[in-house]
Parts: sequence; C-alpha cells; structure tokens
Amino acid sequence: MKSVLIIVLALICIEGVSQKKERKKNATNENDPSELYFDNTTMRYEDREYKDYIKSVTFYQPGNPISGNLLALNSNDRLVLGFDDLTGEMKDYNYTVVHCNSSWEPSDMMETEYLDGFYDNYISNYAYSFNTLQKYIHYEVVFPNEDVNITKSGNYLIYVFEDNDQDNPILTRRFMVSENGIVIEPTLKPASKIIDRDFRQEIDFNLTYGALNVINPITNLKIVLQQNGRIDNQISDLKPLFIKNNELTYDYDEQNVFDGNNEFRSFHFKNFNYQSINVQRYSKNDTTNFVDLKMDLKRTYSNYYSVRELNGKYVVDCENCSDPDLDADYGLVHFKLKYPEPVEGGDLFIFGALSNWQFKNECKLVYNEEGRYYEGNVYLKQGYYNYHYVLLKDNESKGSVSFIEGSHFETENDYTIFVYYNDPTERYERLIGVRLFNSLNTR
Repeated sequence: MKSVLIIVLALICIEGVSQKKERKKNATNENDPSELYFDNTTMRYEDREYKDYIKSVTFYQPGNPISGNLLALNSNDRLVLGFDDLTGEMKDYNYTVVHCNSSWEPSDMMETEYLDGFYDNYISNYAYSFNTLQKYIHYEVVFPNEDVNITKSGNYLIYVFEDNDQDNPILTRRFMVSENGIVIEPTLKPASKIIDRDFRQEIDFNLTYGALNVINPITNLKIVLQQNGRIDNQISDLKPLFIKNNELTYDYDEQNVFDGNNEFRSFHFKNFNYQSINVQRYSKNDTTNFVDLKMDLKRTYSNYYSVRELNGKYVVDCENCSDPDLDADYGLVHFKLKYPEPVEGGDLFIFGALSNWQFKNECKLVYNEEGRYYEGNVYLKQGYYNYHYVLLKDNESKGSVSFIEGSHFETENDYTIFVYYNDPTERYERLIGVRLFNSLNTR
C-alpha cells in the first residue's frame, strides 16, 4: 500500500512539472508572433485580464489602495486581490500562485518548495453591486491566508481561473516577496550628461550586504530599476562599477538614467451630480453612464509646474456611499487630446495603472479628422484616476511619455530598486532586497 502511494505521488509531481513546462512554453515569449501567445485562452506571466467582462482589478495591502504588490518574507504582510465580473452571474473562481525568476518565467521549483498549504484555492468572498446602473459581482481574496502561505522569496504570479480549470484563465497579477538581506542606498540627481540635466533623472546607488554570503556578485546579482511601476522602460542587468569588501557601487553616467517626464494628468468622477476636476459633462441612457473629459492639450514645451497626484495610480471611490467596492458605478470615459494632424510611425495610448502600464487596444486613441483631435473611450469604475498620453512607435516596446507630456528633472516620481540573487546552491532566484523611494526625498 505504501509503495502504491509513493507511485501515485510521483505521477502527480511529474504531471505538475509537465503542465508547468507547457505553460512556460506557450506563454513566456512576448516576441512570439504566433496566435497562441496572443490568444486570451493562454495564461501569460504578466498583469492581464483574459475576459472582457473582468474589470477594476485592484491589488494592494489592506487599508492602502496605492501600496503596491510587495510582501516581506516571513512577515504578517497581506495582499488583497479584488475584481468585478460585469456579467452579474455568480461563478466559481479559483486561484493558484506560481513562482517565477527575475525575467518573469516560471522557475524550476515544484509548488511544495515555495508554498505551504493548498496549491489551488477557491475564492469564496463575493458580493453583488448595490443600486448601480452597471450590475456586477465583486470578488475578493486576501493572501497569504490559512489555506496557503509562501516560503521563498522572489517573483510570483497569482493566477485566477474558472471552474477549477487552469486552461480557462480569468486574470493574472504579478507580486514580489522580498527578504531583508541587503542595504540599498539610492541617490537621485540630474543626469551626468550636460545635455540631459534639465529633463532626465539619474539613479546612483550602493548595495551593502553583511551576514549574507553573496558568491560572485558580478554574475549572480541582477538589478532591476523601475519608475512608477512601469515595465516597458525598466532598467536591468546593471553591474557594479566598484567592489569594496561587502559594498557594491553603481554610479553610471548613462545606463541608469530615466526621463523625468511630467506630472500625471488627473480626473475623478466620484459623483455624477456635479462636474469635478477635468470633467466637462455627464450623461446617461438606460444602460450606461457617460463621462466626457475636457479637451487635453500637448505639454511638450510647457513649463514645469508641480501638482499633487498618485504617480499614475487610481483609487476606486464614490461619494455618499458606504462601500465603494459595491456601490461605485461604471462610466464610459471619453478622452480627447487636441492635435493638429495624425502622428506617423506610431500610435498614441492612454497610459497608467488604468491600462496595467501596458499599451492596450482599448486604450489606443483614434484621430478625429473633423475636430482635429485624438479621442478614446475607456470603461472605468468611479474613482480618482491618473494618466499620461504616450507614443508607442511602430515595432518598439518602450513608450515615449515626453512626446506629448514633456520631460523635466523636477518631476516627482516613485522609483523601486530590486536586487535578485542567483544563489549557485539553490534552484531559484532569491529577491534579497527591495528599496522604494521618491525622487523628492533622495536629492
């Protein structure tokens, strides 16, 4: 009987490895032009919704809707994943957690090596919207929880699927679990190149590790720098210029420089009864609320001025309601950007957390020849939103904010430094340190 049980467990493990390798083969090559990768039935290792009726995905630490997606290993930190199903029909949603390497490909570890508890779990917390024109069901799960805990640091993907069928993806979201094994000391200053000093920000930093035994930091450490959570313009694979004992210095002149860009544009529609900041008018029919924003203008050569905003994030909220998750309604938001003629060699997009920091088709602008402006419609839940207009040139993956918004050294930005360690004695990349900082606090 014991030998039979061992054989069954071995077969289950082999099947799990096989499925994981198949998902990796099908979903990790972002440059693969095959229909399979772009098919919404294929799970991808990025922030994505796979159904048109899944909206307003939020992912944050409890009580702080702009906190981000980072957990400390072996702590009491939690993340809340919430989303709306606009069909209004109750469904059975499950989730699992996948460990990834620093390049967001699934690692070679089995679930037993990085999870303590059940590998597939049911989302049991849901509720129906109340008194809204758009009917929906809001789903929510807090994790780690009593059903599943995370035992290793690194990059992770939470994967929601339907009816216990992992071939029926609903949404995916990235998050990180970090150790506290290294001290990261950043400094932000104007770019070293004179020509760039007025509009670019340079990130220099030192790493110090004490008791942590880092073998060959030149080859086994990987650095990733992000600005405001963006992926398309992140900087990675910087090598230390100087090594002294257990201190590494990263002090480049060009490789660690970001465009300062400009402060984000903002609007909110927390109440349909009055016009708020940047809103021109509201209207509705029997099924839909409409939100027309004021005409936006190009800011490429405008002087910099400081405004308070959320660095591209958004917060679901509504006035005179008890629970925004259930009481907030939806509106079709109409964006307009005045522009004299269509842009050649690329497309303009509405860009920010509302687009998952991606260039989504639903956020692409089209040119209105008669009115001589770009326009687009995005279906959003009531709240406060930040956004930029970004140019994505043909055959490129990095967007240009400065093309429409301009770029200034003075712009306030959030930055994150991730330090990964490919320990030769382990089969995965550890995330040994993360430093979040604001450009105003490190000059």
